[in-house]
Amino acid sequence: MRQLTHTEKRDLEAKIKDEQERQQALREMYPGTPEDLKALSAETEFTLRSLWKYVFLTIILCLLTFNVFGLLTWQRFGYDQYLGPLIALMLLFNHIAYYFTTEGWKSIVMKTVAWVWIAFVFVYIYWIWVA
Repeated sequence: MRQLTHTEKRDLEAKIKDEQERQQALREMYPGTPEDLKALSAETEFTLRSLWKYVFLTIILCLLTFNVFGLLTWQRFGYDQYLGPLIALMLLFNHIAYYFTTEGWKSIVMKTVAWVWIAFVFVYIYWIWVA
């Protein structure tokens, strides 16, 4: 490793001093510590993630309700009438599996149910279009 010259040492010390002054000015402008800012950032991220998962759950439940209501009131004949509720249930199972159950045996069970339901819906769609 090469040795720094006197001028390089002086320049480096000046840069360090400028950076320390900048950090001090930032601390005075924003009195929170970096740990507080990290906690605030994590809290905001948690709030947005929670908001997203509950808003999307509400949308999926409204879609499921609309499809079940349509299935019961509009008397269409044919097997394609069940496709709407099946897809809404597929969305619901996937949303619960990947947003609400994140660890443990419940997560494994819900992800298995979600993937089995996806396979069932695709087989059903294939059966409708081929038959």
